[in-house]
Amino acid sequence: MKLTLSLKAFRIILLLSLSISSYACGPFFPIIPTPRYFPLDRSVKTMSEFDKEENLLLWQQLTSPDIPLSDIEEAVYSDSREKFIDKIHTPGSGNLFYNFLNDPKGEDLREFLSTAKEMEERWREIRSPWYYPKNRDIRNTPGDFQEIIDKCKSYQGTRLADRYSLQIVRALFASRRYEECIHYYDSAFRRIKDSNLLKRMAARYAAGCWTRIGNKERADSMFARMGDLISISDKNQVAYMMAHNPDAPQLMDYIRTHANDSVFMEMVMPLASDLLTKGNVKNPGDWHLLLAYGQYQNRDNLKSARKHISTALKARFSSPELQRLARAFKMKIDAAQGDSRSLLSDLRWIEEVASSDSSYSEEWGRMTQNIIYEHWVPYLWKKRNFAKAILLCGYADKLPQTNGEEESTDYSNLSFQLMGSLSSGELAAAFRKINRPSPLNDFLRRRARTDKDYFYELIGTLAIREENYGKAVKYLSQVSPQYLDSMAICKEGYLARDPFTKYPSRWTYRGEDEMWASETQAGVHSKRPVPDAKLKFASKMSEYQNEMKKGATADKRGMARLMYSLGRFNSFEECWALTQYWRGTLINRFYPTLQYWDDEFAKSYFDFLYDYDRTVGHKKTEAILDEEITRALNTLTSQEAKAEAQYILGNLKTVAKRYPDTAVAGRLKSSCDNWKNWL
Repeated sequence: MKLTLSLKAFRIILLLSLSISSYACGPFFPIIPTPRYFPLDRSVKTMSEFDKEENLLLWQQLTSPDIPLSDIEEAVYSDSREKFIDKIHTPGSGNLFYNFLNDPKGEDLREFLSTAKEMEERWREIRSPWYYPKNRDIRNTPGDFQEIIDKCKSYQGTRLADRYSLQIVRALFASRRYEECIHYYDSAFRRIKDSNLLKRMAARYAAGCWTRIGNKERADSMFARMGDLISISDKNQVAYMMAHNPDAPQLMDYIRTHANDSVFMEMVMPLASDLLTKGNVKNPGDWHLLLAYGQYQNRDNLKSARKHISTALKARFSSPELQRLARAFKMKIDAAQGDSRSLLSDLRWIEEVASSDSSYSEEWGRMTQNIIYEHWVPYLWKKRNFAKAILLCGYADKLPQTNGEEESTDYSNLSFQLMGSLSSGELAAAFRKINRPSPLNDFLRRRARTDKDYFYELIGTLAIREENYGKAVKYLSQVSPQYLDSMAICKEGYLARDPFTKYPSRWTYRGEDEMWASETQAGVHSKRPVPDAKLKFASKMSEYQNEMKKGATADKRGMARLMYSLGRFNSFEECWALTQYWRGTLINRFYPTLQYWDDEFAKSYFDFLYDYDRTVGHKKTEAILDEEITRALNTLTSQEAKAEAQYILGNLKTVAKRYPDTAVAGRLKSSCDNWKNWL
């Protein structure tokens, strides 16, 4: 069947492939996890796989619960007859199942397995495309498994009677004695319950016999009763199975492996509704979960999805797994509707489930992240409940990593990007609310990062971004030097540059193409940590702000304006780490999870995130700088001030030609061997 995705499913999958536009290569890990609430992300399990799982457990019951299933699998399924016989005669094997078989109490099991492996070996031989019968070797003719049949019939015990009967059925089928096979199955398994695995396996051979003698209707009925959906000849195998044996675990497994196919689900959903209306299922919870998922994923019908999931949680399920998935899906539906009434109890529950199932803990973490990232964060942000959004997101950020990455450092977490998208005042208010005692806050703070250093450093940085330098000083002065020193932008040397220097333009021209670098190569990455760089910068900018307004002379006011303009420009450009936390230049250090968005779904959910490219932009800030420099220079009156300004701007020829008699020109003469080159 051709796979057809719903619009929502397509958008989610597209979202997974998004990457930061600066990087063309992959792979890229999912931005928002897409865990399995109902679908299975594997191929359909064959009947042999279902049989194997159940049979291994039965062998464990026949022997000892202390024997690992892997040891049983090795002996029963993996080893050939020859290898099986070799290991039987090798005492002291590391395999506990073989050790049991070598014990006198395992003699009957040993004899049976030897016979079953002989049966399998002969049948495999005649099914091989390279098999050619040898008339002189009667054992190689298709119809002669009589020796094995007689051996199996000679068994007089009860413990393995059903297993020997299955081998006889297989031998008769392999011998193409179809009517005899049917009659033997009917008599041998008449008094055995349909729930018996060996009877179900034998019944499928009997059904195969009915197919071969031309009674497909009888065969399909038997296949359905035994859960063998794939062998049904009806053109709509799923519909046939739902009509004849809707409680077969193989049916639900098949549906779940195809649940991402919207056309398939649209075919199944009315049939499921009909089953529930008629009360023809033992596990209605499974089917209400199916309908809840279909209504949500295929039809965007939250109201109907909520009704079905609520009904599902009051009903019986076929497995604890589906029951747990139903509750997790209810959490998702609640989040999509902004219903937080059971949020705390649900988060506690999902943590308990994850801790009790270590093999699946990451998947439960992915579910929590999906619920919080896709639903709660955008919903709460729209409601301006920033504190709750940040705290929930911070909690989700610290769940077990699922994409192979190390735990993100400093500021690549989504919660940090949320905070960086607020004003300094909004974040300060949110921080106060985050630390208020409440059952939900207390629970979330166990994982989410809420320390003062973490928040105050960001509040101070936001204040710098807003030109509120006095406020920046207030918060940055309360951040510990140890925290500042630990930040990646500090350790990598991005705070070591002088923000009051005129750097060369980063625009270069190659024919008609414009090229722009994120920074010049002048003094790049000195690796010299300057933990207090932001505080010093904010203090100096605050001084310049004051001097611009209250300077005693026009020269002082003009020079303050010039230095302020350079500092402001550089804080967004060459010294971007003063106001930003990422530029995408180092993936490992500066890679925000949700910085750039290119598709409609992402923009509609997270367009509020602060994005440097859309917020400022190099051309915009460079134009502003040129205007401010012109205004500052026009304010200056003395030759000395004008010369000093040109020197700061790197215009040394201008100093030499226009202001040769100034102290600044004197410094140039004394420090330059070729003074005349400046004239």
